[in-house]
Amino acid sequence: MKYFLIILFILVVTLVFSQVVLSTKTADSKTIPYKKIAEFENFEIRQYPQLTVATTELAQNNYDQISRVGFRRIASYIFGGNSDNAQIAMTSPVQMNIGESSNMSFFMPPNYKLTDLPTPDNSQVVLHNQEERTLAIISFSGWASDKMLLEKYEELKSLLKAQNIPFKEGYGYFGYNPPYQLINRVNEVTIELINYKQ
Repeated sequence: MKYFLIILFILVVTLVFSQVVLSTKTADSKTIPYKKIAEFENFEIRQYPQLTVATTELAQNNYDQISRVGFRRIASYIFGGNSDNAQIAMTSPVQMNIGESSNMSFFMPPNYKLTDLPTPDNSQVVLHNQEERTLAIISFSGWASDKMLLEKYEELKSLLKAQNIPFKEGYGYFGYNPPYQLINRVNEVTIELINYKQ
């Protein structure tokens, strides 16, 4: 019994330490640039510049399936599944658009222009420039799920309507953490705004 408790203690300490290290590395990873242009009690509004992305369109329309299928396709591209067999650094967050037409995108590092990027081996991965956008953002911690994303989407819509801010229907998701990170998880639901003016 004594040895079991010692081993259990060592395992718990190792797990906690690894999660703290992972959380620190995630916080230090490169994130896409944006400008915060307004802040409200429960959400904020950000301006995102034109960004280069690798995107895959998906028939699936739920979070778990989009995560699995989409991540596998695009991760293959940045881990060397391309015309140069090149490794491309991953930039956070991962972006998903969920609905009748769903997709997942990885943002390319800022030092890459579209013309610099190698061609994906998988024809289902498409490189393109995502145009400048103004997004309303609501954040939450913990784990994302279809239920949680829909709840946050409805909450953000209500907040925007209360402020008389026009927006496009449908929502996106920004995920900042790998699935094996257990602490300090950051998730964001996004809605694109129409002609937002402060």
